[in-house]
Amino acid sequence: MILKHGSVPDSLGHGVVIPLVKNADGNRFVTDNYRGITISPVISKMFESLLMLLFDDKLTSDPLQFGFKQTSSCNHALFTLRTVVHHHVADNSTVNICALDISKAFDRVDHFALLQLLMDRNVPRAFIDILLNWLMKSYVCVRWCGTLSFWYRINAGVRQGGILSPVLFAVYMDTDCEA
Repeated sequence: MILKHGSVPDSLGHGVVIPLVKNADGNRFVTDNYRGITISPVISKMFESLLMLLFDDKLTSDPLQFGFKQTSSCNHALFTLRTVVHHHVADNSTVNICALDISKAFDRVDHFALLQLLMDRNVPRAFIDILLNWLMKSYVCVRWCGTLSFWYRINAGVRQGGILSPVLFAVYMDTDCEA
């Protein structure tokens, strides 16, 4: 029914954010020393797994994008970097490297830009309708010392710990991929 109507139950979009201390020896009064993890309903993770099975072929990214893939890791990216640098140094060429820190990048994904990228890839309308509906129903509250905050809407980002989140983030970052 969800696929047919493009609408998810409101509760699928709800999550509880739990702030975790990054550095136990660090300053607990500084917000940068915390990372928020969203606890989502188990049923939403099951539904995300189903969506992955149905639409996985449309959610691919460039083979040289190593992040968030089952068959690659940081070691693959480092091997590729070393190989390219070694090749150019062996030819007496200058090598310039630029590294970007995209910390908190999952939190900064623009929902509408992501949906546009999915449309540009000709992802089936059923998936886009479901994702749009789901994103519009994304609300979280924060649990701190056993107390829940008020609920607020999430306007950007993909959830840490979500089944689809790494794949959607890879699609978002892979704007030049022809799927």
